[in-house]
Amino acid sequence: LPDFCAAYGCSLLFRWSCFVCRFPKDKWKRQAWAAALRRRDFVPKDRSVACSCHFKPQDFDRTGQSTCLKEGVIPSVFNFPDHLCKVSVMTNSHII
Repeated sequence: LPDFCAAYGCSLLFRWSCFVCRFPKDKWKRQAWAAALRRRDFVPKDRSVACSCHFKPQDFDRTGQSTCLKEGVIPSVFNFPDHLCKVSVMTNSHII
């Protein structure tokens, strides 16, 4: 089993209210998940996971016997420090 959730500041693999979601095997989806984590030089491995806590309730399909992520969902619930929340915007060759 993996040791930790890959999200910034999240160190618990299991919580009472969470379960783990493995990174997608598809190269492009895996890259999208890694980009959402905003961790410099992070390269997800086959055993990399994100806690279900990093997904919105509507990201899950709960219609069957088990809960699973809907197709194309990317983790989006994080508690980033200020330096990771700032987004640079490039306009007319200037970074704002």
